[in-house]
Amino acid sequence: MIHPELLKQVTMFSLMPADVLERVIDLLQLQHLPAGQVLFELGDPGDEMYIIQDGYISIYMPSSDKPDEVRPIRIFGPGEFFGEMALIDQQPRSASARAREDSTVIVLKGDDFRRMLLEQPDFVLSVMSGLNNRIRYTTDFLGEVQGWVARVAEGNYDRQYTPQCGSEDRSISSLAAAFTQMCARVQQREQELRREVMQLRIEIDQAKKERQVSEIVDSDYFRSLRDKAKRLREGE
Repeated sequence: MIHPELLKQVTMFSLMPADVLERVIDLLQLQHLPAGQVLFELGDPGDEMYIIQDGYISIYMPSSDKPDEVRPIRIFGPGEFFGEMALIDQQPRSASARAREDSTVIVLKGDDFRRMLLEQPDFVLSVMSGLNNRIRYTTDFLGEVQGWVARVAEGNYDRQYTPQCGSEDRSISSLAAAFTQMCARVQQREQELRREVMQLRIEIDQAKKERQVSEIVDSDYFRSLRDKAKRLREGE
């Protein structure tokens, strides 16, 4: 059962009058996902929007090297929605989605969405509000990424990074944690390279000294001195 109270928490539906919201509820469907089940893959045709009733859904970019490893770029929880852009542009999915745990999502089909846009002005206003929030999130997110890139470019790996825009946001916080781990690995590798370069310099200096000694010992002048020293010892 889909409760109106849940939908009122979703920005795309928060401004709707009760009668319009009830009509939307009649169009929605429930889909249950066990933990680990893929909801859609990158490149799949997209014509549904999802609202999470319970559980958590990871949005991620699949890896060809480690197909079973999921590194989310965003995590959605109860009351949050995703996939709404596919309803508007009907383009293939730009990322993959998978249930992090047993979850239930509410599905709005593209045909029903577009019909509501044509018939209900209040629905249109709510959709615009939801999209505006998503654009604001994306702007803040890009600002965070720009700051992280600047840190790496400056070689600043030491400070634990704390996100500045919405630290309570699970997605930014998880990405910040992954970024901090990446910085630690980069710093570790940098230190290892420095040690390797120092060891190489020591070995080069030692080889240079040995070569210089060999050049002196093998020279005609050194051999003549050695012969003279031998004759002097024999003369004694």
